[in-house]
Amino acid sequence: MANRKRKVLRIAGGVILGVIVLIICVLLFGTKVLKSRIEATASTALGMDVRIRGGVNVFFSPGFGASLADITVKNGGADVATGASMKIGLKLLPLIWGRIRISRLELVKPVISIVRQKNGKLNIEMQRIMPLGELLTLKNIAVSQGSFLFTNLQSGGRIELEGVDITVGNISAGGTPGGDPLKTLSFIDDIRCRKIRAGTLTLTDLEMKLAGGKGVCDVSQARMKIFGGTGSGTLHADFTGTEPHFRIIFAVSKLKIEELLQESTAPKNMEGLAELSADLTARGKTAIEVKRSLSGQVSLDGENIALNSMDIDELISSLLRSRRFSLVDVGAFFLAGPFGPALTRGYRFADLFKESRGGNGVIAKLVSVWKIENGVAEAVDVAMATKVRRIAMKGGLNFIDNRFEDAVVAVLDQHGCAVVTQKVRGPFSRPEIGNINILKSLTSPVTNLLRSVVKLFGSRPCDVFYSGSVAPPAPHKLP
Repeated sequence: MANRKRKVLRIAGGVILGVIVLIICVLLFGTKVLKSRIEATASTALGMDVRIRGGVNVFFSPGFGASLADITVKNGGADVATGASMKIGLKLLPLIWGRIRISRLELVKPVISIVRQKNGKLNIEMQRIMPLGELLTLKNIAVSQGSFLFTNLQSGGRIELEGVDITVGNISAGGTPGGDPLKTLSFIDDIRCRKIRAGTLTLTDLEMKLAGGKGVCDVSQARMKIFGGTGSGTLHADFTGTEPHFRIIFAVSKLKIEELLQESTAPKNMEGLAELSADLTARGKTAIEVKRSLSGQVSLDGENIALNSMDIDELISSLLRSRRFSLVDVGAFFLAGPFGPALTRGYRFADLFKESRGGNGVIAKLVSVWKIENGVAEAVDVAMATKVRRIAMKGGLNFIDNRFEDAVVAVLDQHGCAVVTQKVRGPFSRPEIGNINILKSLTSPVTNLLRSVVKLFGSRPCDVFYSGSVAPPAPHKLP
């Protein structure tokens, strides 16, 4: 009994002593002193000007800390970050000795703006006098209703994030001071973001879990709305070697073709659903290194895609009559599938749509499967079927130099043999388009041309141009 009483007294004494210390701390420092000390320490650690424009209130539960209002971070007089309010947990003993050590962090409505200047420097680049490890001993971080803006004045690019909610827990760090934090930091993170805009691409309702430890990060259970469909995927990033390695797997179901086309400069007059999938790996420390090492497979698969004010079968007949546009226009735009938007930037497709003469058509089946190796995509199974024709594409797309590599587009007969072909090479924006190669002279009536070629190959063997998954349409009278 006596031992139990002594134990209770020791606990009670400890609690009382702790409360006394807290009261003394507040009396010694006061909120004004605490405010100025937090501002000075944070400014020194970040190498920027940190100011608390609102009030500072001290709280004792849960744990000792302070709530701050209206925080701003400036660099060179320009805003880098603002926050409506912040709660920080403070280590008591360092504070008694006049040092700020933050153990937990809660941010409400932070707005972060990062700018890459035309000279390549970021607006957050300043030499820190104090290592952040001397300021932070964080175990938990929470962000609610955050916003992030990245502006690249070199390229004119812009990325915006709205409605960001982040909960990070179980944070721990080890290793030697000055070591790579990616190889020593561990954490578990829940991330939600209401909207992400990058150029004309918009992604909404993002949710994902992020776990990191021992130099490896894994994104799992990622869900989002993109291109009018539902996306899901995973990401594995390994920072343990001399250069980071990445693998991303994602898929978008019921993607709306018309929303995918918002990334291109072509008129938006297609409607239909498709399935998009990708399994990609890469490595490198910079975006250029990652791009050069990109490998894997990407595919797009769609059916019954309506073409408003455009009929591909009539377009091809018009091509044979007038040659006022190229077969490559049809191939590069429709067959490149997931890469179509990248190919059409800066390339004029208006002539293709003017030739449609207002007709309506349909792509009964579209398959676009590409194998990527070291930044170059090679056509594996790339074809589409309209009511009466099949069109296929071969060759490569070099995304390192942004150019076609010996690509060929062909109109096929029932056996997969090429009836009409056209080659393209050179930059995506200004490609070198070869002459149209027709396997019979245009001196015969156009209406009989393709019938004659089909009859020719019906009786003689040919070199099969395409033998993939898109079946030929049922026999139909050619326009």
